[in-house]
Amino acid sequence: METIADRVAIVREWMRAQGVAAVIFPSADPHLSEYPPEHHRVRAWISGFTGSAGTAVVTADAAGVWTDSRYFLEAGTALRGTEFDIHRLHTPEVTDWPVWVTENVPTGSAIALDFRTIPGAAFGALRENAQKHDVAVQDLGDAVDVLWRDRPPLPAESVWILDEEIAGEGAREKIARIRTEMAAAGARSHVVGTLDDIAWILNLRGSDVPYNPVFLAYLVLSGEKVTLFTDGARLDEAPRAYLERVGVGVAPYAAFAGALGALEGPVLIDPDRSSAAIAHGCAGAGTREAMQPSTAMKARKNETELGHLRETMRNDGGAMVRFLRAFEQQVSAGEQLDEMSAATALQQARAEIDDYVSDSFNYISGFNGNGAIVHYAADTQSAVRIAAPGVYLIDSGGQYLHGTTDITRTLAVGTPPGAAREDFTLVLKAHIALATLRFPRGTSGRDVDPVARAPLWRTGRSYGHGTGHGVGFFLNVHEGPQRIAPAAPDWPLEAGMIVSNEPGLYRTGQWGIRVENLMAVQEAEETDFGAFLRFETLSLCPIDLRMVDATLLTPDEITWINAYHARVRTELSAGLTAEERNWLEHATRAIGTDPVSGKR
Repeated sequence: METIADRVAIVREWMRAQGVAAVIFPSADPHLSEYPPEHHRVRAWISGFTGSAGTAVVTADAAGVWTDSRYFLEAGTALRGTEFDIHRLHTPEVTDWPVWVTENVPTGSAIALDFRTIPGAAFGALRENAQKHDVAVQDLGDAVDVLWRDRPPLPAESVWILDEEIAGEGAREKIARIRTEMAAAGARSHVVGTLDDIAWILNLRGSDVPYNPVFLAYLVLSGEKVTLFTDGARLDEAPRAYLERVGVGVAPYAAFAGALGALEGPVLIDPDRSSAAIAHGCAGAGTREAMQPSTAMKARKNETELGHLRETMRNDGGAMVRFLRAFEQQVSAGEQLDEMSAATALQQARAEIDDYVSDSFNYISGFNGNGAIVHYAADTQSAVRIAAPGVYLIDSGGQYLHGTTDITRTLAVGTPPGAAREDFTLVLKAHIALATLRFPRGTSGRDVDPVARAPLWRTGRSYGHGTGHGVGFFLNVHEGPQRIAPAAPDWPLEAGMIVSNEPGLYRTGQWGIRVENLMAVQEAEETDFGAFLRFETLSLCPIDLRMVDATLLTPDEITWINAYHARVRTELSAGLTAEERNWLEHATRAIGTDPVSGKR
C-alpha cells in the first residue's frame, strides 16, 4: 500500500526531473471549492490531512502543511509520523506558505502549482513575492495525473432542475440582472467558475461534490450568448430542454480552457473567485476585475427562499428534537453510545424528512476532549464512548430541496462539571448578544464580531474561529461575501442574507462548547439616525438548560431564552408525537435562577 512517504518520494523524483525546487498543493479544485470531489483532493492525497482548509508544500528537503486554528489539533494528529510539519497560521513567528517557500528555495529556482487551484488575486501576491527572491512560478498543469497513480475519475452525476416555485426567480431573470452589472462594469463577457454560483444562476442542482448540491461546470456569458461547459452525459432530456428554453447553450467541459481566448473583451472576472488559469486565459481580451455579480445576488435571499427556509427549519428542528430526546434517554439508561453512532442517529432522523437530500457538511460529533477539536471528524478508530459525566458537542446540518441548515448544540451528559456550565453560559451570553443586536445599515460582519466576543473577553476567554458565515439556499453551507469574523471582508450585512451565530469556547483535553443558530438579516426600523437592521433567528431547537448557570445571566438574557424556547415549542409541537411534545415541554421550560427545576 502506498504511504505518504512513498508519495512525497514520487513528487521529489518528478521535481528533480523537471528542475523544480518546490511543489505547492492547495486545498481547492479548479472551481476554488471548499469541498472538492475526490479527484481534486490533491492536498489530502500528498499529506494525509483531510481538513477543508490548508496548503501543503514539498521541497527537496522539507514538507509542511499550513492551516488555521480550526484544524491545529486535527492536522497535528493526521501529520504525526509523516515528514510533514504543521505550520500554525496566525500564531507568532509563523509565516504563511507564499513567504516561506520563496525564502526556502534557492535563488533563481522555480516552484510549481496548478494555476487552476489558486485565486487570481492570491496568485498575483505569490508571483510578486517570488520575483523579489528571483524565483519563478510554473504551472503544474496536469502533472498530478501522472504523480497520483490511482487518481479517482472526475464525477459526472446527473443534474436536475430546481423549480422556480422554490427558487423564487427564473434563470432568464438572473442572467438579465447579471448582464446589467456587466454593462455597468464595461464588460462584454463574464466567466463564472464557482459551482454554487453556476447552480444558483441556472436553477440547477447536482451531486458531484460532497455536501454541496452542485455539478462540475463553467458558465460563460459572451456577447449575446450564454454557454454552459459541462460533461453532456450528465444532462438528460429535461435539463437539456430547459437550458434551451432559457437561452443557454452547452459545450464540453474539456473545451472551456480553449474557449477563453475567443471571448469578446473586456472580460469581467472576480480575482478572488476566479482561478489564475482563468485570468491568464482571458488576458488577451482584456479584463475588468470586480466581485462577480451573482455572489452578492445569491447572498440576498428573496422572500420565496426565506419562506421555504423557515419551513425547512421547522422540519429540521423536529429531527433535532427526536434526536435529542433519544440521546438523553440512551445516556440515562447507560446504553452503548459513541460519537459515530450518535451522529448516525441524527442523520437518520433528518433522512426521514421528505425533501432531505444529504448532509450539508461532515458532522462534528465530539465528546469531552474531542469536542475541543473545532473541526473534529470521528471515525471508527477515534470515536469514543459517550457516558456520564461529560459534555457532548454536535455540529450538523442538512441539505433539503427547500433550504440548507447548520446547527450546533452542546449537551450535558449526566451532571456536567461546574466549570463547563460556566463556560457554556458565557458562550450563550455571547450568542444572545449577537442575536439581539440592532445595527445601522452599512455595518459589516467584521464590525459586529466583537459584540459576540465581548462577554467572553470580559472574563479572559476567547475563541479562534469566526463568529458567523453566510449560508446558501440549498447550496453551499459556507457562502460569501458576508462573514462575521475579525478578518472578514468589509462587505455590509444586507437584508435577506443568512448568517450563522456560533461563538464557542474550547479547553484542550476537556471539552468544547458552541451554540449555533442560523439567522436572517432583516430590516428593523428607520430613525432620525438612519435605517437599522436586525437578526431573525431561524433555527428552532432547544438549548440544553442543564448546561446553563442562570445566576450568570441578566434578566434580559433570561427573557430571550424563555421567549426563544416558547417559540420553539409553538413552531415544532404540531409535528411531534405526544411523547416528543412532553419531552419538548420540559426541555424548553421557563427558567429563572434555577434552570434545573424551572423555579422562578
